[in-house]
Amino acid sequence: MRDMVMQTIDDDLSKNIGCWHSIAHSAGLKLGGHARSQAIAEELRALQRGLTGERARVATDYMEERGALRAYLLYYWTISLFETAAVLEELRARRQLPEIRSVLDVGSGPGPAACAASLFGAERALLVDKSEMALDAARDIASAGKLAGLRLEVRTERRDLEDFSLLRSTPQGARFDLIVASHALNELWHEDPHRIELRRDFIRTLLPTLRDGGLLLIIEPSAHYTSIPLLKLRDSLLDADLACIGPCPHSHACPMLAREGRPCFSEWEWRAPASIVDLAEGAGLDRTSLKASWVAFIKGAESDAGAHFASTRDAGSGPADLAGNGATISSGTLSGRVVSEPMLNKAGRVRYIVCEKGGFLATISAPQGDERAVLAGFLELRRGDLIEVDGFETRGEGHYGFGHSAVLRVSMRAPRL
Repeated sequence: MRDMVMQTIDDDLSKNIGCWHSIAHSAGLKLGGHARSQAIAEELRALQRGLTGERARVATDYMEERGALRAYLLYYWTISLFETAAVLEELRARRQLPEIRSVLDVGSGPGPAACAASLFGAERALLVDKSEMALDAARDIASAGKLAGLRLEVRTERRDLEDFSLLRSTPQGARFDLIVASHALNELWHEDPHRIELRRDFIRTLLPTLRDGGLLLIIEPSAHYTSIPLLKLRDSLLDADLACIGPCPHSHACPMLAREGRPCFSEWEWRAPASIVDLAEGAGLDRTSLKASWVAFIKGAESDAGAHFASTRDAGSGPADLAGNGATISSGTLSGRVVSEPMLNKAGRVRYIVCEKGGFLATISAPQGDERAVLAGFLELRRGDLIEVDGFETRGEGHYGFGHSAVLRVSMRAPRL
């Protein structure tokens, strides 16, 4: 029997996301003047190649260039908005989303992450970025949002994040409910061999401004060269005051990083706005889904982060053993998050990789045409689903089968936007 939980976001959230998109789109068009759509598509293609191809534009002042900022507002702004909304909606579905009223958005650009947070209760946001043009756009977008009923009070601070002086820009004693860094940390010290340690130390300078029980959220592109460093950063931040609450089902060291060395990311189905579809087609980009790597932490005593951290570290084998996939479930429930697409092996079995709540990787499989697996919805599982399987068959160390007595429960499906 399947428990179909949260397949699509609610109408109000969808409507408000669409409203923010329209506002940012209008802001981008104002920058465009009489630029033709093909010219904008070429600007987008150049920006995309500079950020995700040869990466020559990473850590440059590209948002101080009118054409690049225009392409960002017309395309990447909306993608970042949707991605952040998908992450927050997933945390809400998992009952892990704290109350959010105030936001610190670091490396904010024109503010899509803060605007997404406003859909989940945020009323005030401090946006910090090194681009004055991007911050100007953020203020204009927030002002237009108020007129449309999307109330978000925005303050901005121009600051180079690499100088570690961010705390000087926050009021004395300020505490935020959410600190978010969306598509920003990968650009900091990106050529420095100690970039993970530098990013870790940077995040730690922010933590005094995050209230106990507050949310730290880091979102990056899904590519290998951004996802792997994020997983390393995640592990370096795990301590008694920060508990990882998503997308991972545990606060152990990352088994995907330790054993597989492959990226871990979420993928969400979405109905892209028509303007995004048109621009993507013009620039030769594929936008059939949203993909991002992300990690979320809860801080401090109110969330019992320290107790959670200690209990997960002490449960079962130690992190090093679990990361090596040295654990086998002999009875009980296989519970965790699907971290792969369905894969068909040579024996004709459909197989998924599951990040288990105990902190190790497992696989579970069923014959491709197995009637029981079809009826149970096993063959419809997708990356990001949270599942529990009882009555599985053991097929080797860390490998399990969906047999005749198996029962599948889907406790959460990834949001569809």
